[in-house]
Amino acid sequence: MSWDLILALFCAYLMGGIPFGYLAVRMALQKDVRTIGSGNIGATNVSRCFSKKIRLWVFLLIWFLDMGKGCLPTWFGMQGGAGTLGVYATGSLMGLAAVAGHVFTPWLRFKGGKGVSTVCGVLLALDWQVFLIALGTFLLVFLVTRVVALGSMALGLALAVSVVFLQPDAAFEERLPLTLLCFFLALFLVWTHRENIKGLARLRRQRQQQEKSP
Repeated sequence: MSWDLILALFCAYLMGGIPFGYLAVRMALQKDVRTIGSGNIGATNVSRCFSKKIRLWVFLLIWFLDMGKGCLPTWFGMQGGAGTLGVYATGSLMGLAAVAGHVFTPWLRFKGGKGVSTVCGVLLALDWQVFLIALGTFLLVFLVTRVVALGSMALGLALAVSVVFLQPDAAFEERLPLTLLCFFLALFLVWTHRENIKGLARLRRQRQQQEKSP
């Protein structure tokens, strides 16, 4: 691994760590989003800090900003501007660094978001078809369940499936770095949503107890 690539990965990590959600709430409302709602700095929790009239627009703004900080470093890596590794290997490493920056942002004591929008940006740069399938899966699951966390985890699963399904011959050859990245991100998104999984399990138990109560 060359020094050029190491420097580029460090820059990708710093860019991925820019806490757009935190900055938006701090500048617009003079509040710390980490003390509101779930405490997450991602688009969903940030949008809930604002009035219903602009909530959707705030969500979209933060989503696209967080998506951009994953897309740009990955795109740069795909152009061969960092190191001498293959295109998919360099792009995947740059994308992974950006996602790590978002989830473990150095600007907020290494506590950031859950990575969904930044993951989407990474995949948009690496393979737009995989991105569209994953995003479509997220929207479908969310519309059916109205639970963002379930949609997010379904998005990760869709990444792992579609990256192999779309190009099965290349998935474990020249596109192997991309395949490994998608499988890793699928597991990583489950990990970042582990508290949501616990919350959903508690809610299910509460409902079951209520149904059993006379």
